[in-house]
Amino acid sequence: MKHVSLVSLVALLVGTSTLLALDLATLNQRSNKGFEPVVIKDWKAPDESTIPNNLFGDTVRYGKALVSETYKYIGPEVADPKMRYAGNNFACATCHQEAGTKKWSAPFMATMGNFPQYRNRDENIGSIEERVNGCMERSMNGRALPENGKEMRAIVTYMHWLAQGIPVGAKVSGAEFPQVDRKMVMSRAADPIAGEKVYKEHCASCHGENGEGVKREGKANGYEFPALWGKDSYNTGAGMYRVLRSADWIVANMPLGADNHNRVLTDAQAYDVAAYINNYDKPRPVKKDREKDFPDAKVKVPDSDVGPYDTNHTRHQHKFGPYKGIIIPAK
Repeated sequence: MKHVSLVSLVALLVGTSTLLALDLATLNQRSNKGFEPVVIKDWKAPDESTIPNNLFGDTVRYGKALVSETYKYIGPEVADPKMRYAGNNFACATCHQEAGTKKWSAPFMATMGNFPQYRNRDENIGSIEERVNGCMERSMNGRALPENGKEMRAIVTYMHWLAQGIPVGAKVSGAEFPQVDRKMVMSRAADPIAGEKVYKEHCASCHGENGEGVKREGKANGYEFPALWGKDSYNTGAGMYRVLRSADWIVANMPLGADNHNRVLTDAQAYDVAAYINNYDKPRPVKKDREKDFPDAKVKVPDSDVGPYDTNHTRHQHKFGPYKGIIIPAK
């Protein structure tokens, strides 16, 4: 999945600290590509009837199928053990809804033109293939696809087709994550107890009382509604395991049918239910070596619950907030 842009926090955040955690000025400087990006305010997915009937078109169509029904082609229940790359029965479209075309749901319209890019998780200039494999190893709790293999080539080709007409480096409205109220998250911690009430009212009818989801019958058929915790869910290295990242996605996409302009949950409800879903009492697969993520504490995401930190704030505060003193605004 794509990292949340934190540049827009600058105007909202207050307070300073000499103990830096996420230093936005440093992050902005490292992310700078040396040119002013074009801003695209309106975008819609291209017409699939224009996909050509040739090898390129076949590759685009296979890429979309992999995104929409990942479990069917490379999931843990497929017949060929060599093709079991995903470790859970999710689809990429579980988070990148509508096959990566739904605005505000981590869509792919601007993905191709924004790679290579600086990646603070790895302190590296990352490729699009590395980004896809980040999702494979974390959100999909699986293993990396061969970078020159048929499946990776298809996914990247599908992203390329979706990006037609989008300039290199463009900022596209709806491609970024929306954000729950940053003044709120600076001033109070997320409340898993309040989040449990939100979950029971708005989420349990689809995802189950115990977060088990609704799995379709048969092998390699995925979920009707995905498991939110347990052994067949995303692991602790996934972006969705982080409370702020999860809340930003939830507020614009859940419950089913919601979007950023037709929200059902308030910012506070999304913040609290994200804490409930990702609380430490919820079992899920563990990603190894998470202490290697975000090696420079100056640009470490604020809601990482794995140190080392450059602050005197606790692991619990990094996980649940409040984030005042953990997020440092650019001047």
